[in-house]
Amino acid sequence: MTLLGSNHTYSGRYNRRLVFDLIRSGKGVSRRDLGDATGLKPQTMSNICKDLIDRSLVEETIRLEGARGAPQKELRIRTDAGSCLGVHIDRDGLLGIVCDLSGHELGRERASASLEDPKDTIRAIADMTRRLQFAAPDLPAWGLGVAMPTLQEAEFEHPVGPPGWNAWNRLPVAEAIEEACGLPAIIENDATAAAIAELRAGRAVGLSHYVHIFVGHGLGAGIINDGMPLQGFWSNAGEIGLLTWPSELGGEVAQQTPFSMDELAAMLGRESRDIATPGQLEGLYRQRDSVLMRWLDLNAKRLRLLVSLLENILDPQTVVVGGHFPAVLIDSLIDRAYPLLPSVSARGHRDVPRLCAGALGPDAAAVGAAMLPVIAHGSPDFRRLSFMRGRSQTIDFERRFDRVAGAPADDET
Repeated sequence: MTLLGSNHTYSGRYNRRLVFDLIRSGKGVSRRDLGDATGLKPQTMSNICKDLIDRSLVEETIRLEGARGAPQKELRIRTDAGSCLGVHIDRDGLLGIVCDLSGHELGRERASASLEDPKDTIRAIADMTRRLQFAAPDLPAWGLGVAMPTLQEAEFEHPVGPPGWNAWNRLPVAEAIEEACGLPAIIENDATAAAIAELRAGRAVGLSHYVHIFVGHGLGAGIINDGMPLQGFWSNAGEIGLLTWPSELGGEVAQQTPFSMDELAAMLGRESRDIATPGQLEGLYRQRDSVLMRWLDLNAKRLRLLVSLLENILDPQTVVVGGHFPAVLIDSLIDRAYPLLPSVSARGHRDVPRLCAGALGPDAAAVGAAMLPVIAHGSPDFRRLSFMRGRSQTIDFERRFDRVAGAPADDET
C-alpha cells in the first residue's frame, strides 16, 4: 500500500485529474455540478477549469435547448486534444486500436507475429503503432496500452504461465516497447483490460464493482473494485485459470486449461487456430456437434460454480462473460448456467442480472488497452494501474503520465 501526503502540490494535481475525469466521463457538465460532485470551492474549481481550457484539454460550450433564463454553460472534453493507442498481444496475432480521448475509435490494424520471438513481436507492434498514428495524424499520442497474458513475469514453484509464452519470461516488456515505439507504455493483463473496456464502453457502464470472466486460449478474470482494477499484492488477482476443479468437473483433456479454446480444440481433435477461424464454431453449434455440446454442458457447470465463488468472495454487482468465443457460444453457456447457485447476490430486486454476456466481444482487450493511457494521464486513481508490470526499473509515474496533472517542478518534488 502506498501512502501519500496531502501537500498542496499533490492535492492540486489530484484535483485537476479528478475534474478532468468527471468531465471526460460525462456528455457535458456545468461548473456547479462539478463543485457539487467534488466539494471543491468555486474559486478552486474556476482555477482548475481555466487551466484545463487554457491547455486545450477542455472546452466550454453554451447549451440553449430547452433552457430557461440565462444559457447554461457546459464543459466537455476536447476529443482532439489527444489520442490513445491499444494493442492486444495474443497467440492468434496482434490487434491494435487508436481512439480519441472520448473513446471513439479512429482506426484499427491487425498483424501477425512470431510470439516465440518477442523481438519480432515488438518490432511488429512498433510498425503497427506507426500505422495507427497515421489514422490520427493531428492528435498527439498520449501513450500505448498493451494487453497480454502476464503470468510469465515471475519465477513460480510450478509451471503456471500460458503455453507458448516461455520466451517472454521476465522480459521487461514495457521498457522494450517504449524504446521501440517512442511512447509511454502500460502493460495490463488481457482479462483486466477487457474488464476496463466493458466498464467504460460496454455492458458494465455505470457499475463500480463487477467481474469480467475472460475466456480465450486461457481463462482469467478482470476484477473491478470501486471503478478501478483490483490488482492484488503480486498483480495477479483474477488468475482463475489456475483453480483446481472438483473431479466431476475435471474434463476429458489433461494439460489444458479448463473452460478454454485449447480445451475445446483438444476435445474436437483439432488445432485451436483452426477453430478460431471465423464461422467454424458457429457452424458446429448450428449442427449441434456432440463434442461441442458436451463442452458447453461441462463448462456451464463450471461457470455456475465459478459465479457462486466470485459472488460470495467479491460481492460484485454482476459477472460478465466475454473473450474469444463467438457470441452464440457465450450466450449458450450463460443460458445453460442458469439457474445459478445460491449466493449473496441472489436478491429479489436487481438492476442487472447476476450473469450476462459482454458487449464488446473479442475486441474488448484491445479496446481496454487503448483506454489505459487516458486513465493513466487523467484519472485521480491512476496509481491503481499496474505501472510496474513488465519493468525492471522503477519509474516516476507522475512525470511519465502528466498530460492533465502537470509534472511537478524540481523544487516541488
